[in-house]
Amino acid sequence: MPQKVPPQSGAQVLMILRCVRPLRIFSLVPHMRKVVYELCRGFKEILLVSVLLIVLMFVFACYGVNMFGGRLARCNDPDIKLREECVGVFWRKIFITKMKLQPGENESYPAMLVPRVWANPRRFNFDNIGNAMLALFEVLSFKGWLDIRDVLLQRLGTVHAIYIHIFVFMGCMIGLTLFVGVVIANYSENKGTALLTVDQRRWCDLKKRLKIAQPLHLPPRPDSHKFRAFIYDITQNIYFKRFIAVLVLANSSLLCVSWKSDEHHTIPLATCSAAFTLLFTIEVIMKAIAFTPRGYWQSRRNRYDLFVTVVGVIWVATHFMLMV
Repeated sequence: MPQKVPPQSGAQVLMILRCVRPLRIFSLVPHMRKVVYELCRGFKEILLVSVLLIVLMFVFACYGVNMFGGRLARCNDPDIKLREECVGVFWRKIFITKMKLQPGENESYPAMLVPRVWANPRRFNFDNIGNAMLALFEVLSFKGWLDIRDVLLQRLGTVHAIYIHIFVFMGCMIGLTLFVGVVIANYSENKGTALLTVDQRRWCDLKKRLKIAQPLHLPPRPDSHKFRAFIYDITQNIYFKRFIAVLVLANSSLLCVSWKSDEHHTIPLATCSAAFTLLFTIEVIMKAIAFTPRGYWQSRRNRYDLFVTVVGVIWVATHFMLMV
């Protein structure tokens, strides 16, 4: 055993590899080995759950940027409310204990001169999409969400504090539970299958496939109407679907920045959003023509698309009416 190992050397790497020795316990304990195997086997499902949580964080982060961006910063001087007045220095009282002791007669708290600084809360802010997602990622561990709630309550009001409660409920209580559910589902799915014959395994696999088989809500192609059939072929084309997916991603990217009336980029972003809404409206009209309004309404996804498009049209109309 060498007395001294040079840092960043081959000998140090070999010593670090000793950390993998405890992994031998997996080969000694069959039940633990099976749990690790199911965890690795469910990597695809865990990855999908991770993508779901990232999308959920992105949605809430976009909302936070647009609602709270630049609104959580305050001056360290409690008497200053405006950013323009947060200049110079002020006397800050110094407390040497957390006990609320009142000074005696002809006494006062010690104080020192401190420069005034306009800054965000110490550990988080929603000024950009990166910091917002970082704050929400920390909330997923049930750490720090009370600080965010208290700041929102103090500076913006009770209504805005509902935001963080909804994210904690959806992200922590539902999203993180899916990770455990994936492992348990894989473990329960394969429990006892090693004792089944080939035909029995095929029968179990067939029953699983029958459970997940669902009828499609897609109406048939209207061959008797040439124009509707032409529109139908366009809406079902893979390139058309990819084009709509790109539009959705581009439209979602507009939510990554805050829209303020005094910023120069707000008008171009609003114009782009109006153009995207127009394209989505054309998509809804094309699908309604191809499927007929009744056939279009049968799909829940189409109902959701219609709802989002109608809300977007109302927003565009309201926006340009206020501009005039």
